[in-house]
Amino acid sequence: MSKSERFWDKLSKDYDTKAKDKTFEQILRRTPKYLHSEAVVLDFGCATGLYAFAFADAVKTVYAFDTSTKMILKAKNMAEKNGNHTLIFSQTTLFDDRYKEGSFDIILGFNILLYFKDIENVLARMHRLLKPNGLIITSTACLKEKRTCIGILSGTIIHVLKKIGVLPYLNFLKMGELKTLIIKSGFTIIESEVLIEKPATEYFIVAKKEP
Repeated sequence: MSKSERFWDKLSKDYDTKAKDKTFEQILRRTPKYLHSEAVVLDFGCATGLYAFAFADAVKTVYAFDTSTKMILKAKNMAEKNGNHTLIFSQTTLFDDRYKEGSFDIILGFNILLYFKDIENVLARMHRLLKPNGLIITSTACLKEKRTCIGILSGTIIHVLKKIGVLPYLNFLKMGELKTLIIKSGFTIIESEVLIEKPATEYFIVAKKEP
């Protein structure tokens, strides 16, 4: 088991309560206008499936995955309990061969891109998986942006926790850097907005794969 998987497994017990914050509420409000009844959706780093469950009735199918065994177990149990058959949960990665290129209308990537060193490779894979005109809908904490005193302190603590191995890898980005990475990966940005500024800047981006 990887350090990252162990970290997220530990958070799975109380994840739902902590994840339902102001950013979560804004994502729930901003995303539905991009969904449609025939959409096949990939939920990248779905955790316990909060967004997958929230959007399931608006789309055809959601394939949701996470590397955390315990997160996915909670999601599967909830789907079974609710009798929801439009959600397919898997404990895997974005590079699973079962996900075929050109298969998805929308890829959701909430609170996930900052955990990768090779964001370019991740975005390239997302681009390949999408159909022409497909969308990525993301929200990312841009930890390199100017922050409040509380945010700066939080950033210092994050650096320390990373160094001693408590936290998984974190990529500190500015909003402009993230937008540039997305554009260079073959996407056109159609919406971008700061969701919250404290303690760190949470940046919402919707981008389209050009045909």
